[in-house]
Amino acid sequence: MTRKWMRLLIASLAVILLAGCSTLEEQTSDGLENAKVAFQDDAEKPNEKVNDINIFLPRGFSIEEESNETNIILSKGNDSYILFINPNELQSSQLYYNLMTSDSNLKVVKEKTFEQNGRFGFAAIIENSEEKYELITSIGGIKLTTISEQQDIATNLKKMMLIVRSIATN
Repeated sequence: MTRKWMRLLIASLAVILLAGCSTLEEQTSDGLENAKVAFQDDAEKPNEKVNDINIFLPRGFSIEEESNETNIILSKGNDSYILFINPNELQSSQLYYNLMTSDSNLKVVKEKTFEQNGRFGFAAIIENSEEKYELITSIGGIKLTTISEQQDIATNLKKMMLIVRSIATN
């Protein structure tokens, strides 16, 4: 009887673990949709300041000391995020998108562009290694990148677009 219960318990745990794992396709679709919603929603109220730049950082994010006004290094736990701010680019700029799409060495898994009220933005998932992906979110001259594990793609893209969306330029 004990063996039967043990098998049932192991089978139940396996089902729960498999249900919790989502595929790359689900993560990328959900992530791009999350980024789109964050792009289209009102900007979050800034809660941090780096030099003259006001920025919203989701819970758990912090600004690294070596940051300056055009390259801000963010961290959350063991993950690093690099925020590039080009003050010479308008919110309608497609500079970062054009640079990404013209680089034939990049293995873009999926990308999506957004336009609203004179703003141009995009989110992209780029294959970095077998189990890691480079994520990019951008609006105009503001771009945020990180390296992410597959299961964190959807959540990371949402938080990243919230950060990018919160920065007012030009």
